[in-house]
Amino acid sequence: MKYIFGPVPSRRLGWSLGLDILPYKTCSYDCIYCELGPTTRLTSAPVGLIEPGAVLAELESFMVSHPGQVDFLTVSGSGEPTLHPELGALIRALKRRYALPVALITNGSLLFRPEVLERVRAADLVLPSLDAVDPETLAAVNRPHPDLDLDSLLEGLLALGRLPGPRLWLEILFLQGLNDHPDQIARFRQVIEKINPERIQINTVVRPPVEAQAMPLAASRLAQIKELLGPRAEIIARPDRRSERTIQLEDEIITLVSRRPSTVEDIAQLTGCTPEEALSLLQRLMAAGKIIPAPFDREVYYRPRTRDT
Repeated sequence: MKYIFGPVPSRRLGWSLGLDILPYKTCSYDCIYCELGPTTRLTSAPVGLIEPGAVLAELESFMVSHPGQVDFLTVSGSGEPTLHPELGALIRALKRRYALPVALITNGSLLFRPEVLERVRAADLVLPSLDAVDPETLAAVNRPHPDLDLDSLLEGLLALGRLPGPRLWLEILFLQGLNDHPDQIARFRQVIEKINPERIQINTVVRPPVEAQAMPLAASRLAQIKELLGPRAEIIARPDRRSERTIQLEDEIITLVSRRPSTVEDIAQLTGCTPEEALSLLQRLMAAGKIIPAPFDREVYYRPRTRDT
């Protein structure tokens, strides 16, 4: 499938089925911590290269063959979804067709534009990011398109906080020595109080980033920041503590599915895992964007995810 990935298990959203509505790495930011790689198309202009009808048709095919397997429909993927001019229409169509909540994961950079805010309000839950509270850090961490700045970012998040309808969970990704200074934490708290999100989700780097200077915070420091940000704050970062055997198996699985699409049972037999272990490894690889499911003839096969998929 070209536009759908998962469902993947999410601490925040249960079994989340992702909808990718932009070409690979089309974004308004070029964040130094992105696990998907550098932005290849940095833009702040609308990008409508993918037709919502194609996404809906692929989703319908998936839902028919996988009834009851999804808790959330999540618009996110490998780009910034608010760049799509038909985002609002797509979300409304999803809600008409399916009795499932729709989440939107966004970097929040374009919410200051009234037309973008209008698209976003159709979602049940919006999860925007805020990684900087000063212009220098925004430039160093998020590397936004030249048209964008901190004032417009904060203006958009404040507007979202006042918007009736969608729930708001604000995510902050902390990086060692870049946005975790005590003065910055105090400023984050001031800004958060004005935005007034339902939850504040604290994150850090858990997979290889684009730039080496994007260093994760220790668990103890994340815990300190959680206390400083107040009772709505929660830590969502989960370090990627994989054993050597797990890494070996993941590499083996990627090699196998690169040769030919394989089912869970195929992978378990060829790697010596139990089916449960194979499924867990597949879920991890899907969450990392390395493989995708490929339903066929009432079976689910897995194959590598490429830039075209």
